[in-house]
Amino acid sequence: MGIRTFQRKAVAFLLSCLCSLFFFSCGLETSYYVDSPAIVGTSPSHGSADKALHFFCFRTAEDTSSGSFSYLGTEIYYKIYNNVSLMESRVSSLESVPDSSRRDSLISYGYKTLNLGGGAAPSPLIQESDVYAYIRLADYNTSNSPDYKAVICTSSSAMTRYEGSATLIGEPRRNINSGYGFDFGRDSSNPVPVSSDSDYSASSSTVRDSYYIDVYAVTVGEDTADGTKSYSGAVHLGSVTVSTSDNF
Repeated sequence: MGIRTFQRKAVAFLLSCLCSLFFFSCGLETSYYVDSPAIVGTSPSHGSADKALHFFCFRTAEDTSSGSFSYLGTEIYYKIYNNVSLMESRVSSLESVPDSSRRDSLISYGYKTLNLGGGAAPSPLIQESDVYAYIRLADYNTSNSPDYKAVICTSSSAMTRYEGSATLIGEPRRNINSGYGFDFGRDSSNPVPVSSDSDYSASSSTVRDSYYIDVYAVTVGEDTADGTKSYSGAVHLGSVTVSTSDNF
């Protein structure tokens, strides 16, 4: 084979590779990096006997909107368990998953997005950027003080209880029914979970008077050019215990 023939074939091969790369890259979705929420203070633990500490506090990510990318907010995922060992095992498994895959693992384990009372919740649930978010799922001692009522709100400063100056988002409700709260067994609007509930993992080996709620937060963004969503790593906000005998 002559030099000129070889050169022509080499150029043709190179052009073929470049064209293939161009058409292949055109089919790829653009992925954006999204900052995760940041936990503030100490995460609540289901093992804590002090129900005043059973709240979640974190700071939402900064707004990184640029060009066709738009910051949307923070989504909250939860799952109810009646077996603490099962919950701890799931958490351990989730924490071993890479950040980029953790949200998918949450969904595969049946974690659901938190709802609001009074109708459909916005999506994402918390849409403010760079603010402190406070979530208490179940009422605590509200007959004596409104400070520990079940609520979702945001503030310019970290909170350890509900404050009237905070921006109220709403009252937390279960994903399966916007009328169902987390004060399990208190009244008809707060029924105890049953095995058919999609936000609940039941185990026949445990007593059903205590329920454990595990919670994660994920930042969400969107490429407005094609509607592709981008997600941060899922941050474990902690877990709390709700007992049917609690002093609400």
